[in-house]
Amino acid sequence: MQIPDYYQILEIERSATDREIKGAYRKLAKRYHPDKNPERTAFAEKMFREICSAYNTLQDKKRKSDYDRTLQTIERQQKSQEAYFDKLNRLEHNYAKLELLLHALLHHNYETGISMYEQLCHHSQETGKEWCIDDFLSYEESRDCEFLIAEAYQKLGFSNGAASSPLERHRKIEQAMLLYESLLSAESKRPCFKHFIEEVKERLKFIYLYHFSVEGYDERCHIPLTKIRALKLPKRETAWMYKKIAEFYVEINQLPEARIVLKMAFELQPRLTGAKKICQRLNMVIS
Repeated sequence: MQIPDYYQILEIERSATDREIKGAYRKLAKRYHPDKNPERTAFAEKMFREICSAYNTLQDKKRKSDYDRTLQTIERQQKSQEAYFDKLNRLEHNYAKLELLLHALLHHNYETGISMYEQLCHHSQETGKEWCIDDFLSYEESRDCEFLIAEAYQKLGFSNGAASSPLERHRKIEQAMLLYESLLSAESKRPCFKHFIEEVKERLKFIYLYHFSVEGYDERCHIPLTKIRALKLPKRETAWMYKKIAEFYVEINQLPEARIVLKMAFELQPRLTGAKKICQRLNMVIS
């Protein structure tokens, strides 16, 4: 629905007073009166009719009130429609990018895939318009896609390529960890990935233990043991991870921490194998 903008026709603001409306009308009526425009009568007559129609509406309080409400309703509808088409265009554009992203990851072009993924995320942050994989794919397909993205981050993070600095590789490993954890959280709320959720846990085990290595340890982003417990692994596996962490603490000479974690390992698995050497190093006797 379209209606003429009487305020624009009279060249006034919407907050114009009665006096300003009347003054604008007189000025424009004089300018466009057909008698004063003999060389362009048709145009002048059209403008004069519009000016008179605008004035007749805006000078009458009730007609002006009705007109303002109608004008505001139409403008809200137009803005809503523009927002809808803007979102539709963004979705179509992002869907095309997502298809290319998936194609890259499925063909093990990890650098290309991650670059495209981060471009989408960065653009979303810049525009303030949230971008989500679930807008384009089914729930199951979205989680599969996240798994591929996490896998790409992990592959790049543990790559020793000269193009990546240790700090950048560490960032990628962190991103992989966050995505894998997100998948585990999603699975606990809406199970659909029984076929590969154990693989996600195995990858998180690997990443967590990386953080308890000389290469990956950083006190500023220390991995709490609660993350390991959240994996809900069999006691034997959790105990084995605790033993590996205790061995790391011994390696960096944090013996009190090593004793605490090794004791936790034996509490879970009293017959823990392969712990004789570290027990001797820590002067611990486990009954």
